[in-house]
Amino acid sequence: MLALNKLISILIPAYNEADRIADTILAVQSLTEFDLEIIVINDGSSDQTAEVVKPLGVRLIDLEVNQGKGAALNQGLKKATGKIIALLDADLGETAREVEKLLLPVFQQEADLTIAQFPAAKKKGGFGLVKGLARLGLKYLAGFEATEPLSGQRVLTRELIDYLTGFRAGFGVEVAMTIEAIRGGFKVKEIPVRMEHRETGRDLAGFKHRGQQFKDVLAVLCTQVRGGN
Repeated sequence: MLALNKLISILIPAYNEADRIADTILAVQSLTEFDLEIIVINDGSSDQTAEVVKPLGVRLIDLEVNQGKGAALNQGLKKATGKIIALLDADLGETAREVEKLLLPVFQQEADLTIAQFPAAKKKGGFGLVKGLARLGLKYLAGFEATEPLSGQRVLTRELIDYLTGFRAGFGVEVAMTIEAIRGGFKVKEIPVRMEHRETGRDLAGFKHRGQQFKDVLAVLCTQVRGGN
């Protein structure tokens, strides 16, 4: 029988997620077969995210100023003590319990990094430019055929964390992580899950978000081409 007694640190960066973060945390807490340490990083939210989190019995890191996803994850990593690290978005709601599917291959030593492969989006977002750029970059720089290159739902070993020496700032964090893991000889797998989160649409806010994503991913790929960190 598979031993599930390794401590897992769940890092949940959150920015203005007061309406969904409680459901996300409760879904993770329902995975009672695992030894979990849940750390929420409130990334300078202007809503009631911190107040919602406080009574839920998890560790809260409350950042005064929004620092971006990669920087928020690094703040959480400073407090994480688990042998396995899981990264989850705050808006997954009850589907966050699907992280179990990402955890098992790491426990079974079949992968050092697992990445959630989401179902098809229910509505049209952008035009696929950011995802296409990320896929091309991963193929060219790491020889990895990615279905979900930008998926932020991931599980990785402490050994890989130590090798990475932290997470890249901004929205390029996932692409940088994947390239560096593969180049370092670590095993990376995409795992189908039934997770859902808030989808950005074809409006001004959605295009602004994807524009920043494109910029950050491009910066990561340029750095990797030059062989830098």
